[in-house]
This record gives sequence, structure tokens and C-alpha cells, in this order.
Amino acid sequence: MPSAVTPDRPLPVYFIGHAGVGLLFNESPQNRIVQDNLRAVGEEIRAISPRPKAILTFSGHFEAGEIHGPGVIEVNVKKETYIMHDFVNDFHDSAPFVYEYDWPHRDAPELATEVWRHLTKSGIKAKRVERGIDHGVWVPFKLMFPPEDPLDVPVVQVSTFYGYDLESQIRLGEAVASLRNEGFLIVASGMAVHSFASIASIRSAPSEEARDLARREVQRESRAFDTHLREAVAKRGAAERKDALLKLASLPEFRRSHPTVEHFTPLLVAAGAAGDALEGGVPLGTDVVEPGMSYLNVRFT
Repeated sequence: MPSAVTPDRPLPVYFIGHAGVGLLFNESPQNRIVQDNLRAVGEEIRAISPRPKAILTFSGHFEAGEIHGPGVIEVNVKKETYIMHDFVNDFHDSAPFVYEYDWPHRDAPELATEVWRHLTKSGIKAKRVERGIDHGVWVPFKLMFPPEDPLDVPVVQVSTFYGYDLESQIRLGEAVASLRNEGFLIVASGMAVHSFASIASIRSAPSEEARDLARREVQRESRAFDTHLREAVAKRGAAERKDALLKLASLPEFRRSHPTVEHFTPLLVAAGAAGDALEGGVPLGTDVVEPGMSYLNVRFT
């Protein structure tokens, strides 16, 4: 059982680049680096003492639904959650085994309800829902906490806000920041760059020469945005970091790097939860930036 001891300092906050299910079986050199980076983050989390009482997750694949209206956060209180095979691509022909993947884990509906109450007391509109664990959580966690060395604390899933109000995501992080003093370890899961549209523009180019040109341009855009993002998260002061992150949306590379924002918003939640940090967001592991994708992992302490 995990320790219920209150930590003597706020627990760290992590942002991880979760990738897709191909992360679990693709053995390309770049993919192996991403795998090793996540395994190292998992080892770091397992070394935290006293143990967190739960991991509080925010995923790029769990935006609050429109059913509750704008500005409402969803907290998953389901018992015995299943993992969702919610893949963008259809793997039934190319890799049917991915639909058999599982990831043993523990739930804690009572702790989820505690988080829900905390959010409502903090002025955040929140609803309790029942859902499974999306691949933005279980795919990276399957590497970070494999069956032979399983996660020994439960997982509590909270949505990000629905829509494009980026500042609201930072406010959400600020609202859960104090839970770091109560034994909750915050792990936000998204991507520093996530652009299937950019990847499609490379593939649809009419010639190999045009594809090479498009690939170089997308790589330049992805690297440029990744660099600006690293500079923003490195700010130690919460106000300065918030200002730098929100200004990223005005960059010409932003829309190309994030045609939709759901993979960017978990990082904003993490940055908001970090508050004034002893050190800014520290990149973890070996740098991997591909055309249209960045697998950045960050720790805030």
C-alpha cells in the first residue's frame, strides 16, 4: 500500500510526451530513445519518498465534453477502469495485437471525489464522470510502470477544459497546485509539438524533392516551436512563466505545431500547478524532435 504520509515539501510536477500506441512496438532508433526517456521518468517517480498517495493525471485525450457546457471540468470516479483502445489510426490490419494491450493499475474513486470537491471549493465547475483510461495515460505509463515493476499508487484522471481558452488551463493547474502538499503527484501527458496536418503535408507533396523540402520546413517549424516552449517553461516565476506560455500562441509556428490544442493544454496545466519553482521546468532525457512531433518531457520542482 502507498504511504499516506504528508510530504514535507510539494511533490514535483511532470509533463510527458506520450506518443501513440506505436511507441510500444516500433523499434526505430528514435522510438527507442523516447521509450528510454519515459522509463527514466518512471524510475524517478518510483524513487519519490514518501510515496505519493495518488497520481493525478491530465491527458491530451481527455478534454471535458460539450455535454456539461463550456468551462466545466470532468473528474473520473469510475471504479475498476478499463483501458481505452482509442487510437487515431486503424490498426486492425497492420497491428491487430494493439487491441489486446492492457495495463494493470489501481483506481481510487474516493480520492477522485476528494479532487472533485477540491476543484469545486476552488471555484472550478466540475462534474464527476465514469470513463476508461485513454492512451495518453496508459501507453506511456505502460513503459514507465511495466507489469514487472508496476505502479504502486492509484491513478486519478481529470480532464482539461474544452476549447481554446489557454489561460483557463493554467488556472486549472493553479487550482490543483495545493494538492501537491497533500500527496498528489501531478503528471500531465501531451505533446510539445503535435501536428498530423504537418505530417500530411509532407506525405501529400507531389514529388520526392517536394517532400524533402516540406520535411525540412516542417522540421524547422517544429524545432523552432519546441525551442520557444523550452524557454517559456524554464521561467521560475509563475507569473513570468504564464506570460511566456500564453505568448507562444502568437508565434507563426504555433498553429502549425498545434492545429488543435488538446495536446498543448496539459503542459499549461502542469505549468500552472508548478507555481513559483525553485528551478524552472527542466527537460528530461534525450531531445527528440521530428517533423510535426516533439517528445519533450519536463519536470517542475
